[in-house]
Amino acid sequence: MTSTNLRLLAMLSGTIFMGSLLSGCDSAESAAVQAPVVRPVKLITIGDDAFQKSRIFPAELAASQQADLAFRINGELVKLDLIEGQQVKKGQLLAQLDDRDAKNNLLNAEANYDLAELDFQRKEQLLKQKLISKAEFDTARATLKSTKSALNAAQDQLKYTRLTAPFSGVVAKVESDNYQMIQAAQVVLALQGDQLLDVTIQVPESLIISLDNNNLDKQYQPQVRFVSQGQNNNTYPVSYKERSSKVSPGTQTYAVTFSLPPPQDLNVIPGMSAELLLDMSAVYRSRLSAEGLDSIAVLPQSAIVKSDIDGKTNVWRFNAADNRVEAVNVTLGQVRTNGIEVLSGLNKGDQIVAVGAFAVKAGMEVKPLRWERGV
Repeated sequence: MTSTNLRLLAMLSGTIFMGSLLSGCDSAESAAVQAPVVRPVKLITIGDDAFQKSRIFPAELAASQQADLAFRINGELVKLDLIEGQQVKKGQLLAQLDDRDAKNNLLNAEANYDLAELDFQRKEQLLKQKLISKAEFDTARATLKSTKSALNAAQDQLKYTRLTAPFSGVVAKVESDNYQMIQAAQVVLALQGDQLLDVTIQVPESLIISLDNNNLDKQYQPQVRFVSQGQNNNTYPVSYKERSSKVSPGTQTYAVTFSLPPPQDLNVIPGMSAELLLDMSAVYRSRLSAEGLDSIAVLPQSAIVKSDIDGKTNVWRFNAADNRVEAVNVTLGQVRTNGIEVLSGLNKGDQIVAVGAFAVKAGMEVKPLRWERGV
């Protein structure tokens, strides 16, 4: 074989060898492209824990009835034998002014009225006999009315020297002492009712709509506990009373008040601090029932995606049988501090992609991400 033929044979062999190498590379690259990608995702399970079970609100206690009592007239205080914390009954005499001037004025008014009444009766008879003019009779009648008015005023002035309890309760504060000169409308003492206590909390605007319902006690029973009572962890039921429609300055919260019968086993008085425990799951279920909805969950914003095709709001539901995901259309509610409310579309036990939802496609195989302790 000539040298020329040998060179041609060598070139041909090299070409075949290089072609084999290139073919092998294409096969390897093709195999690498076709390998399925399993994306790890973090899942969240829809269940009772999707509800915010309870919230604790700092609360303030106040008497449901309270009044600053004062006299309506000036005078010298001659009777005030009360001490702070003393129990009083409705109608009980609390304080009294010197009433000598008021009694003298009443006697004078009674005398004037009696005289005017007798004069009127005489002139009424004289008018019937046509012995006096109609003008004289009219003057006697007007005088009688005037003296009657003065008599009523004198009787009221005597009553105003006595200060009585408008309701049963406790003397909260005594502001004056005996034998002082008291001016009209000057506060003498403060009285607080002892039948019910007001428990007031500040509620953010996101919850105030749910609490604006006097029938909420049928769905849940708020509880109050007193942090100042040491080891006593007992809770006591309260009932919804009212809410303020004016926002508290600087806090963007509203005052909501509950009523508490005074506990028999605790010495609880107005001004004490307390904590009110509110079952928020019942609040939300009450709202759902009113709106005709079945369930509610709270998902992080990273779990919610909006379809570019139809504009619907979806979440990805994980199917444990084949480790694939499917899109589920949902209805959103309010934005809360821990996520967004999902009002419909999900069922208890559903596993939803909580992290990585934007990188997931329909039918994609995923791998639930297992979080190790400390990660």
